[in-house]
Amino acid sequence: MTTTTKQLRRVRTLGRGASGAVVWLGSDEASGELVAVKSARAAGAAAQLQREGRVLRGLSSPHIVPCLGSRAAAGGEYQLLLEFAPGGSLADEAARSGGGRLAERAIGAYAGDVARGLAYLHGRSLVHGDVKARNVVIGGDGRARLTDFGCARPAGGSTRPVGGTPAFMAPEVARGQEQGPAADVWALGCMVVELATGRAPWSDVEGDDLLAALHRIGYTDDVPEVPAWLSPEAKDFLAGCFERRAAARPTAAQLAAHPFVASASAAVRGPAKQEVVPSPKSTLHDAFWDSDAEDDADEMSTGAAERIGALACAASALPDWDTEEGWIDLQDDHSAGTADAPPPPVADYFISWAEPSDAELEPFVAVAAAAADLPHVAGVALAGATAVNLPGSYYYYPPMHLGVRGNEIPRLLLDHHGDGEEPSQKLSFPS
Repeated sequence: MTTTTKQLRRVRTLGRGASGAVVWLGSDEASGELVAVKSARAAGAAAQLQREGRVLRGLSSPHIVPCLGSRAAAGGEYQLLLEFAPGGSLADEAARSGGGRLAERAIGAYAGDVARGLAYLHGRSLVHGDVKARNVVIGGDGRARLTDFGCARPAGGSTRPVGGTPAFMAPEVARGQEQGPAADVWALGCMVVELATGRAPWSDVEGDDLLAALHRIGYTDDVPEVPAWLSPEAKDFLAGCFERRAAARPTAAQLAAHPFVASASAAVRGPAKQEVVPSPKSTLHDAFWDSDAEDDADEMSTGAAERIGALACAASALPDWDTEEGWIDLQDDHSAGTADAPPPPVADYFISWAEPSDAELEPFVAVAAAAADLPHVAGVALAGATAVNLPGSYYYYPPMHLGVRGNEIPRLLLDHHGDGEEPSQKLSFPS
């Protein structure tokens, strides 16, 4: 990856990702070439973007979105320039199809592309960390390409936190234990289910309870439900992906040769349309393309319940937690004692982004709620819980107890009532 001197005209702001990165569509003033630009100004967000750039440096695969360069722009802004993907994301491709899902042959073709991309990454001792339909785009050649490497990590021995999108987390990731290549394989299976059903796995979790879903993924014998209409080959492919023991899962390279994907013809996709309408949204946590629904939504006035319900994206029954703005964090009205006092009883949990002071740590999730004060809050109680107290925040680390910090007790984060981006599902665990 090289430092670029392209003169870009900013066509449109496309979206905002976690940690403050902004994505916009740029046009090269000399050639007219369209590029996707991920930019960040704040120190922490810029450092994360630089880290993503370092991951992309040296990668060259037809199944990974190329990074065209990077640069330090005016005002301390850091930018990554990514190749434009005219086909949009797989999530949008499914949304454009009847019933919000793809035909099996198309799913197999795209799954094969992603498996080959993952095999390439794993062969270089890298883990993607957030495989899902919204993080896979369709290039001009019709092939699926992995994008959004914000959660990428070395395959072994990393001190970075494990993380990703909850509905796509492998059991070992949901427990906060490890995130190796096998976790990408599990997420690939989840992506296949997503494309086959139009919804993320675990969409049957009652009340969209995130912590209940994490507990089910990490601590039960359940696996995502496989659609009955899929072929025996597809079901066998998913059975391998959904082995609960990481060591028992096939490798991405093995899955790339599986009959489910090997028999799928690339011709079922055809070349992606070379259009600019609708504009691409993001290579971060949203689809690369999106409709104008977001702009229309800004003009609507909704109640709290409607706003909370709107946090669920079309591809997932679980909420999208992404922004750090628009939440109210209630504190205890009375003293909770000192930091050495026994923790209050654990009852219900909710999560929100918290920003640790350690620059090498991604935003973590804060735990919430004390039984004495919030006895009726819907949620899940995890017995034997502890809060990991890193500088500046509390972090969810299952199994856990709720801890206290000075006179503060982490509380339920009540309502998203900002006018900015909807939150995404991203969360991280300290390793």
